[in-house]
Amino acid sequence: MARLFDVFAHRWAVMGLWFVASVFGIMMAIAVGILLPAISSELDLTPRQQGFFGSSAFVGNLFLALPLSWWMSRYSPKMLTTVTLALGAIFLFVQGSAASFAILLIGRLGYGIVTLAREPARALLMPQWFAPREFMAVNSVYNALFGIVVGGGLFATPFILARAGDNWRTVLYVFFTLLTILTVLWMILGKERANDRDTSQESGGEFDLLRRVLGYKDLWISGFGFLGASVGWSAFLNFYPTLMLEANQVSLNWSGAILGVGILSGGIAGIALSNIVMAIGSGRRKNTIQALGVLMAVSYFAMTLVDSVPILFVISALNGIAWGFWPILNSVPFYLPGIRTREVAVGLSMVMTLASLGTVLGPSLVGILQEQIGDLGSALRIVSFAPLALIVTGTLLHIRTDLEPDPPSAN
Repeated sequence: MARLFDVFAHRWAVMGLWFVASVFGIMMAIAVGILLPAISSELDLTPRQQGFFGSSAFVGNLFLALPLSWWMSRYSPKMLTTVTLALGAIFLFVQGSAASFAILLIGRLGYGIVTLAREPARALLMPQWFAPREFMAVNSVYNALFGIVVGGGLFATPFILARAGDNWRTVLYVFFTLLTILTVLWMILGKERANDRDTSQESGGEFDLLRRVLGYKDLWISGFGFLGASVGWSAFLNFYPTLMLEANQVSLNWSGAILGVGILSGGIAGIALSNIVMAIGSGRRKNTIQALGVLMAVSYFAMTLVDSVPILFVISALNGIAWGFWPILNSVPFYLPGIRTREVAVGLSMVMTLASLGTVLGPSLVGILQEQIGDLGSALRIVSFAPLALIVTGTLLHIRTDLEPDPPSAN
């Protein structure tokens, strides 16, 4: 029994360290929305440039995510994680020292590419340490850590910025130092082990692997839901602090806290909803995803109309609950019948590519709409309907909770 406990603790320690390093890296990309007013003031950015800057951390993923995951899944997850963390720290330093908008944009673009290039490591590590029936639970823990770290980062970034005398470069240097420390910790403590599922790797060639992954329709369906949700999410992360500051004189501290509550509640909701989904039937799983899409769209829309900070905390928490779909749809690649380990890695990147398309479109659409109609609030209200894509996903997707075959047709 003691030996079993040691193994359990060790596997969670390995995955936990990977999760923490990964979500801290993501937090540093997201928290730039808090820094955007200071960056715009120093570099005199237009609304369109602000939108492109917010999108740039994800735009490279649209073109490189699939080839990167296909290529990177050949390598050990420990090495892949180490290299991408180290490169991420370098790109943060580049952004902090940028003398022009062009260099800042290049640094953020590179940071986004290496952040997504890290994702195949998760798909390779999880089958090494966990049984298939545990994958959704593991992803829910990842989502919870995402909520804690990213939500906490949005809480903390305004205070770090204030302590730095509103110098956004100093904040990026703090992020650089933190990511460097996490890189060293992973180099020392990160581990991997042999996996029985890796012994029968893909036959038929590398391009056959891509063909098989692209042929899984469930990946496209789940990715479509992520796309719509990510449009609203990235738009609000980048522009909501600016809206609250300019329209309602709400400080960056409060707007960061409001957004942070939503992300934190999303992490907690992910654990609860994952357990619920594993316990209910297929039809009710579909209804759950559909309802979450409606809740997300309505809450985003409401956030643009309300100026009461206490009420906004409640609305943001409800919005976060809607994000409880994340570990459910993120687990789809792991449960496809007959899928192999490297196909899971590539399939996960395919889903995240569609999510990245949403994160690129969100800020860019808001920036363009704001220039066209002259009102940031109206632009955000238009984009807030994008999460209704989850209704389509919930309708079409068969949500599995283990390596189970498709149910027999009713016809």
